[in-house]
Amino acid sequence: MGYVERVEEYLEAIYDVQTEKMRAVKTSDLAKKLSVRPSSVTEMLTKLSSRGYIEYRPYRGAVLTKKGEEIAKRIKRYHHIFEEFFSGFLGLEESIAHRLSCELEHHVNDEITRKVCEVIASSCNICESCEFSVTKLSDAKPGRYVVVICPASAEMSGIAPDKDVVVKEGGRIEVGGEPMAISKKLARRIILEKTD
Repeated sequence: MGYVERVEEYLEAIYDVQTEKMRAVKTSDLAKKLSVRPSSVTEMLTKLSSRGYIEYRPYRGAVLTKKGEEIAKRIKRYHHIFEEFFSGFLGLEESIAHRLSCELEHHVNDEITRKVCEVIASSCNICESCEFSVTKLSDAKPGRYVVVICPASAEMSGIAPDKDVVVKEGGRIEVGGEPMAISKKLARRIILEKTD
């Protein structure tokens, strides 16, 4: 794990303990949560304090500054988005989804998570309100849509991003005025946005 990832891990852990216990976070709290020696925690808290991420007083504990809290919340949000993608959308086991999300949360940015949000928006409840008005083809009500995201296998059959799709009664679809049959499995992986 690189230095940036370690800093983010600490900020996330401080945020969790601070939120749960509603007090300054002690060295022992972090040593236990992160499975590290107390001396390593003290060293990192001193560094985090010098960079303005926390307010730290030896023997009293650490509290996130606004700057540190913003980073911790961003990392936690990334984690939740990827966990929802891996478990809710792809159907992976929760333990695998959690492990993958822990790894990815430190290596992505807002643009990447925004694209993942487009994929999971139809079945996600992470944010209080969602800016995406998308649905899976498998859940689409009759109407006109545009394809937002689809697997390459769908593109081979004529469904591609930015293509117009008409969903008819009974789940039948038309692409470019031509009727098309799509498997239920594939339909769950095609994300549409309503246009009418």
